[in-house]
Amino acid sequence: MRIARVLSMLLAILITGLLAAPGAAAEPPLRLASQLTDNAGVLSDAQRAGVQRALDQLYDTKRIQLWVVFVEDFSGQNQLGWAQNTIRLSDLGDDDALLAVATEARAYSFQVPSTIRGGNARAEDIRRDSVEPALRRGDWAGAAIAAANGLKADPPAAPAGAGVSWPGMLIALGVVVVLFGLLWWWSRRRRAKRRRAEFEAAKRVDPTDAAALATVPLEALDELSRSIVVDVDNAVRTSAAELQLAVEEFGAQRTEPFAAALENAKKALAQAFNVRQTLDDEAPETPLQQRELLTKVVISAARADRELEAQSQAFEQLRDLVINAPARLDTMTQQMVGLTARIEPSQQTLQNLHTQFDATALSSVEGNVDTAQERLAFADRNITAARGLVSKPATDQTALVDAVRSAESALDQVRTLLDAVDSAASDINRALAELPAALTDIQAGIDQANSLLTQPDTPQADKLSTVRDAAARAAADAQSHGKADPLGTFTRLTKADAELDQLLAGVHEQQEAAERLARALEQALFTAQSRIKAVSDFVETRRGSIGPEARTRLAEAQRQLEAALAKRASDPNEAVAHANGASTLAAQAQGLANDDVRAAQRSYTSQYGGGGSDMGAVLGGILIGNILRGGGGFGGGFGGGYGGGWGGGRSMGRPTSYGGSSHSSGRSYSGGGGRF
Repeated sequence: MRIARVLSMLLAILITGLLAAPGAAAEPPLRLASQLTDNAGVLSDAQRAGVQRALDQLYDTKRIQLWVVFVEDFSGQNQLGWAQNTIRLSDLGDDDALLAVATEARAYSFQVPSTIRGGNARAEDIRRDSVEPALRRGDWAGAAIAAANGLKADPPAAPAGAGVSWPGMLIALGVVVVLFGLLWWWSRRRRAKRRRAEFEAAKRVDPTDAAALATVPLEALDELSRSIVVDVDNAVRTSAAELQLAVEEFGAQRTEPFAAALENAKKALAQAFNVRQTLDDEAPETPLQQRELLTKVVISAARADRELEAQSQAFEQLRDLVINAPARLDTMTQQMVGLTARIEPSQQTLQNLHTQFDATALSSVEGNVDTAQERLAFADRNITAARGLVSKPATDQTALVDAVRSAESALDQVRTLLDAVDSAASDINRALAELPAALTDIQAGIDQANSLLTQPDTPQADKLSTVRDAAARAAADAQSHGKADPLGTFTRLTKADAELDQLLAGVHEQQEAAERLARALEQALFTAQSRIKAVSDFVETRRGSIGPEARTRLAEAQRQLEAALAKRASDPNEAVAHANGASTLAAQAQGLANDDVRAAQRSYTSQYGGGGSDMGAVLGGILIGNILRGGGGFGGGFGGGYGGGWGGGRSMGRPTSYGGSSHSSGRSYSGGGGRF
């Protein structure tokens, strides 16, 4: 019984050892010593020789080294992570591919770098059509030989001598020609339509404004210059004929402005023709030179045209005056009668005003009645002279225009003089009635100005002090002499009050603008500080995975924030710009940091088969000493995180993987792998 019990124990130990044996054969990523490694012992000597020949032939033909490794399993890692770490540990280069096979776990990875010509295009076909079928049959050597032969073979070329359908080719060629013709017609039509629209828009621009012409496209400006030169040439020809008639009708003296305008137009037109000749000759000009010349043509021609138009309108009015002279003279005669009847009542009104107000208050209307009588006599003489000229021939009516206009002007002045006398009493009484309110209003403005001037940093303080003093003098004058000269006092007072109110409004507007700017600055600083703190906290808690780009943006954001704080008092506008720049940089840093963390999470998961309890500590930079330096329990670790370098940082605009060199040197791998 005792012997049986001992035998049972020995049997149990033996069975346990046998069950544990496969786990002891697990292979972590390793540095390959030769192109063919059979740690699983699945190849015979003859098979090894066959595989080696295929590998040698591949190298001799394409200078590509295919590394083949057979292990029993991938030590708990997925096939891609195991293969990438083996590539890194083995220092495989741009012309090296890897076939890794776990015979017991029935998993494999076939990795072909993008630097091998045609590798990316062929790798998936070789893996799917040659490697994996051989592995499913258990033909380990055949899988390796198939991979080597697949990389050795050139990509299939298009079959030579393929039949060509000439009718089909002709039809296709005809379709292409038709489509090209339609495209040419459509583009030409569209261009013509665009040019018409640009020209119509150019005609709406002020042709005498150089700044406005600078916005006109060059082609439209050229067309505008051609059009305006033609218009001005026609205007000059027409105006020359009109000037000849005008001289005969109104004399050389009265038509002198028209003659000067015509001469200026001729000079501008000659200059425009010279410029057009320069543009149209064989010597090419740069676009900038063309624009300068065309702008000069358009402006000078447009100004000449406007001057001619103004003079033409003036002579049209002269002609209308001559034609309608009899009716206008009758109207003025009626006005003479009515204004003459107002002389005596106005004289009586003026005498009554002297009994109510001081002579100083009436100084502005004292001589109005006498002056009105003189203007009436002058108008009567010109009306009489004009009636004598109406019946004469047109060539003898040159003085008619002057007589009619002189009479009309004199009568207008008589009317104004008598109206001032009639309204003097009401105006003076109104000024006296409104003077107290005006004094109160201006005093309120003076008090407001005094209050503002006691405050620091008041905008336009010197100007405000000057205007306030002028308003105070006007108020003092109104209080002293208001009754002696109500109209004059009230006018000066309201003028000073208006100037003070206008300046106060500008000061208040500037103060409000400064307050708005201060609020905007505080908001911008708060936003920048909040964003920078949030990104700083994010980097701090994930420093093991954050790269240099995000940290650089964050540092620059902090510098911009410090600049904003430094300019806070001296230059608020610049401070706002710095604060907004800091917010923008912080947002960019946050985006880059998010990308880094996601890339790190993907790489960790692909290599270590899931997040695990340590992933957060690794990304946070806590587990740096052993894990990120290749120690610990992660089968070689990350090969350096961002906390200790990611093997060169970003490559090709993308984050590298934690596998280290698997994506370095500007290459990526394709082909993939899986179970079989």
